[in-house]
Amino acid sequence: MRLEARGRLDDLRGPTGDVARKENTLQDLTVGEPAFGGPQRLLSREELYDLVWQTPMSQLAKRFGLSDVGLKKVCRKHDIPTPPLGYWAKRAHGKRVFQPQLPATKGPQKLVLSVVPLAVEQPELQAEQAKALKRASEFPPIQVPSDQPANLHPVAVRTAKALRAAKVDQHGLKRVSEPGAVAVVVGNASVDRVLRIIHAFAAASEKRGFSLTEHPEGVQVLVEGTPVLWQLKETTDQTPHVPTKEELNWLARREADRAKYPYLYSSRSEGPVFRSWDQVLSGRLSMTLRDPSAPRWGRKDLIGHWCDRRNKLLEDYLDQAMATLATGALAIRHRHAEESEKERQRLEDLERQRLERARRDRAEKRRHFLFTKADEHERYRKLVALAEFLEQNREQESLGQETRLLRELREITGAMRRDLDLAAMNAEADRLQLYADETLPAKEPE
Repeated sequence: MRLEARGRLDDLRGPTGDVARKENTLQDLTVGEPAFGGPQRLLSREELYDLVWQTPMSQLAKRFGLSDVGLKKVCRKHDIPTPPLGYWAKRAHGKRVFQPQLPATKGPQKLVLSVVPLAVEQPELQAEQAKALKRASEFPPIQVPSDQPANLHPVAVRTAKALRAAKVDQHGLKRVSEPGAVAVVVGNASVDRVLRIIHAFAAASEKRGFSLTEHPEGVQVLVEGTPVLWQLKETTDQTPHVPTKEELNWLARREADRAKYPYLYSSRSEGPVFRSWDQVLSGRLSMTLRDPSAPRWGRKDLIGHWCDRRNKLLEDYLDQAMATLATGALAIRHRHAEESEKERQRLEDLERQRLERARRDRAEKRRHFLFTKADEHERYRKLVALAEFLEQNREQESLGQETRLLRELREITGAMRRDLDLAAMNAEADRLQLYADETLPAKEPE
């Protein structure tokens, strides 16, 4: 394939400027065998190149659990060109766009990326969530008072009391995590604002029929019986650390001791002695809603997160947070129902397997029982034949001794005959529960 002087692929492009070659698409991005850390897919450079130029990075990156910046770094590492800024806008308006060739590389031709499975459509849940959003839109917008009201909501009162008792840490933050008070991490300057937000959101929750209850880590909102954990936090900024006077004095004494006693110090102790950054209060607040029943690793418990931005404050997101609270509680209930159904099916499968093992064990015992009876029957026939032989060939002078042997043989064969009787064998089988087969539940069709 030859490039023209200006690097265009005019001979390979269609009317929109796309390269006319077979491309991989998102539909081809199937999940491979499960591997450590989740399902993974082995991709060639050519496959990822096709995907990158077929789908915007912001959409494609979600399939790999990455950000668009993270996926671009992966492409850069493997020398895969990516669309420049404005590429998709030009393409959408039918303008000519330039797509460079995939360059050759001496590095690896294959790469492994985790693939996020596509979400399964849940029409019933989506319909219920749509109804919940409609109900949420019927309420007036949540208004946060500009000044702290005289009658704060009880939850805000308990949170204020806990904040007054909390101590300030090295970053200037107070941390509250106790039953009855909202879980808060905030500096003194933002306490009043936090309490006003708690007051407004708690009052709005109760107007919508929700209730607030204690949780070991703070306060949870009950939405039709489904708990959702509520947290507020002030973010911090990093600034270069400026050594204090005490730290500089300590450093001076350390250097003096090093010069006086060099043998007490190793070369490893010549690195930085102070922290590089300080955490400084930013005044920006964030609010998080979490599912207390979900695991925290991988942020699987996250329902929603809102924070101050350049153009909007956290107060402007409270209506959105309230709607997410309702839809998130529905999602939690559906997940619990699915987990309960899976657990019920798992227990049923375990019980079915137990009954099947018990049935096989009894079948094996029955075979062993019949084999044992067959061996006893063979011995019985031999003993009967022996008794008949002795009866026919006994001599007159040894009549007394043979009579004793014959008598014992007849007793043994008589007892064995009684044990080998069909009624006796059935009674023994019942006593050993060889036919106590339970009715196995029919397996539900998948």
